[in-house]
Amino acid sequence: MKRYASDFRRFLYRDFIPITKGIMVLCVAVFAAHHVLSIFRINLFSLLRLNNVHWYLRPWTLLTYPLVNSDLLSLIFGLFWFWYIGGSLERSWSGQTYGFFLGLATVVTGLAFILVSMVVGRIGLAGIQVSMVFHRIGSAGLWLPLTGLTWAWAKNYPDRELLLWGLFPLKAQWLAWIQAGLIFYQYFISYNLAFALAAISSIAVVYLFSGRGPFTHGVRYWAWTHNFPGKGWSGKVREKWRKRKLKVVK
Repeated sequence: MKRYASDFRRFLYRDFIPITKGIMVLCVAVFAAHHVLSIFRINLFSLLRLNNVHWYLRPWTLLTYPLVNSDLLSLIFGLFWFWYIGGSLERSWSGQTYGFFLGLATVVTGLAFILVSMVVGRIGLAGIQVSMVFHRIGSAGLWLPLTGLTWAWAKNYPDRELLLWGLFPLKAQWLAWIQAGLIFYQYFISYNLAFALAAISSIAVVYLFSGRGPFTHGVRYWAWTHNFPGKGWSGKVREKWRKRKLKVVK
């Protein structure tokens, strides 16, 4: 058992992208487990999907909804894209900053859906009890946080070119616009403008990690400058105590 655990750990850290690989493994495991458990009439997706109305009954779904991918083809393309851009960002940022960004983008998108559902529920829709209508809307899918991740990757490598469909060269910054536009359009035609904006809300998180954002130089640097726990924080504390002792001696 220890050997398998060691091999799995080696697999995660082989390309220096343990977080990206770990999430990919979780997505595949959840997809497979859901279809196996469905034989016994157990719906695993319902435990992980974010319910925009009654989210407080399962608060963990604010972080787990990207693991819910019902369409196999969409999951395969999503995992491939996540491996490419997520791995690139994790190697350039560090696991700490990358993990914090990914978690924040996921939570912000989920909160945006919850907020939109609350507002739309209060306004009402054509005299129908909207809370019942939007009860069936569950935020799910890896492509939601991938929108913000793609935008962050394009910010880091704006001039990097990729071949769209293997034929047309396209710069990263335009690819980010296309990906965000597709997600926006999908939610716009399925629901409304408010939900379409919520679907791409993770883009706002990118500006905390670029330009003059607080996390531009990484989470560890931000924590060090704000005296939060970490190596920089502990060093500052030791330095203060050393100066205080010197004053007492004098």
